[in-house]
Amino acid sequence: MTDAFAVMGIPRSLTITDESLRDAFREAGKRCHPDAGGGEDEFSALRQAMEILSSPSRRLRHWLELHDIPVETRGTVDAHLMDLFAEVGSVTQSAQSLIRKREETQSALALALLERQTHLCRESVEEAIARVEFAITEECAPFSQWQSTLPPDPNLAAISVRNLAFLEKWRANLRALFPRLI
Repeated sequence: MTDAFAVMGIPRSLTITDESLRDAFREAGKRCHPDAGGGEDEFSALRQAMEILSSPSRRLRHWLELHDIPVETRGTVDAHLMDLFAEVGSVTQSAQSLIRKREETQSALALALLERQTHLCRESVEEAIARVEFAITEECAPFSQWQSTLPPDPNLAAISVRNLAFLEKWRANLRALFPRLI
């Protein structure tokens, strides 16, 4: 298995900031990019490492694999996230419905009449994104403790991997809706 941390030239850490990850990618890219004398395969591996490490769920799963800690990552979202799931589903459904209505609208007047509803829907999507971001931050909170007390509880780690994967998917879906409401 390829160590994404080594490919990026950074220590194995669950608590990587987005900024330090981008900096590491830029530095490694200076060496690996085909225009800088690197090879396509080397740069492809760097992009894949960035993809793994920029996702908290994939980073945690990869970190666990590198430490030979087996976890079952399939399953459902943890019960404490079900209210958020319901909110995200409702906001998503409302936004998709409004987007369809706007796309089917033929006149500028009808579109103008939808503007207030569009504004409120954008605010709802922004609020849902913020709640999902907060949940991701909360889910990542035990990372530093897990690093210092190897090995972490495999059951808790598996739940965290699953929760983060769901949260990241919800965030991506909401972020994809937002520009369609502008």
